[in-house]
Amino acid sequence: MNLQTHRNNDETELQFLWRLGTAKKNGLIDISWKEIAEIMNSECRTPDEEQYGEARYRKIYQSGERLLNDGVFFSEDTYLQEITAAKQSLQKEKQKLSDERMALKNILRHNARLEENLKYLEGLIKENGKTTFKNYSNHIEQSDNDLFICLSDFHLGSDNDNYFGSYNSNIAENRLKEYLLKIIDIQKIHKSENAYVALLGDIINGEIRHTVQLQNRENLIEQVQKSAELISAFIYELSKHFKNVYINSVAGNHSRTSMNKDEVLRDNRLDTLIPWYIKAKLSNCENVVFNTANIDPTISNWIIRGNKYLMVHGDYDSFSESGISKLVMMLGFKPTAIFYGHFHRCSFDEIADIKIIRSGSFSGAVDDYTISKRMSGSPSQMVCVIDDNGVQTCYPIKLI
Repeated sequence: MNLQTHRNNDETELQFLWRLGTAKKNGLIDISWKEIAEIMNSECRTPDEEQYGEARYRKIYQSGERLLNDGVFFSEDTYLQEITAAKQSLQKEKQKLSDERMALKNILRHNARLEENLKYLEGLIKENGKTTFKNYSNHIEQSDNDLFICLSDFHLGSDNDNYFGSYNSNIAENRLKEYLLKIIDIQKIHKSENAYVALLGDIINGEIRHTVQLQNRENLIEQVQKSAELISAFIYELSKHFKNVYINSVAGNHSRTSMNKDEVLRDNRLDTLIPWYIKAKLSNCENVVFNTANIDPTISNWIIRGNKYLMVHGDYDSFSESGISKLVMMLGFKPTAIFYGHFHRCSFDEIADIKIIRSGSFSGAVDDYTISKRMSGSPSQMVCVIDDNGVQTCYPIKLI
């Protein structure tokens, strides 16, 4: 027996069998499988152990060959390459995870600072409101009706002066004061108990088109702040003439944060900042109540004297039978009335026993867009008298 047929000290039984079988296959040794079986039994097994025949050893070797031919085993170089590639891939993923964690920390830090700044700003607005709008007690007799007061399409920031009329922030302020006086006159006629003020969108003019940007007098920050201050004063004066003043709102299309409406979520509207500002400003007024349980940023709801009312701006819901049907079917209930803004003119209709009421605008039809669309209309707003049976009277208020 030559040296090739001896088992090395560091060889396992299978490694020894593989070396013998490979040597036989490659013609390095002239030996039969019967002889290989005898060598294996002699080198690897004691006389007391079971002695295997040539078939067993041959089958074990052939199984190893099939695995090798099928690519189950890798060469050392290939294995190292794959290990290296896997380590590099893992390192990349670890770096990505580290970057994502850092980005998340930065976002959380930014959000925390933003939240802290908003709380600080809210505190300043509240303190200013306590000084500007002092709380007081008033006595309003119980009545069988309330007023529903629409405040739609204020478009603060717009600055126009042409054949069809003029509008700017000074005119907006004057028309708001005029509107207040006419509301008080209606309250005196009907002896209305409560006021429900609905902000029906487009409170600011925004920057949704280049022509709108060119026609603006105030920038976005000034539009939000000035409109919120004016409406706060308006609501405060109303609160002196009603037992309670309830506030609700929907966002309009002019306050969206992108000129391309398909690139912005429906609730990303700057109009939503205005109720937040007003609520802080009037926090000292105990009879001013803000609704915080709306269906959606584009759909507000109220229950007034036992009846359900909806408020929408009108950019998603048409003032028509099909528009009403889609909205009612989506919500799954039938309201007493639906209030709109958006089209800059007062209107009233009734479809399937649902009253649909549209308020006007403070600006009228004086900007490039409304003129180009031939949307004529004088400055106006809508006030309705509501009792246990629903909407009883509508007052389309024309503003000078």
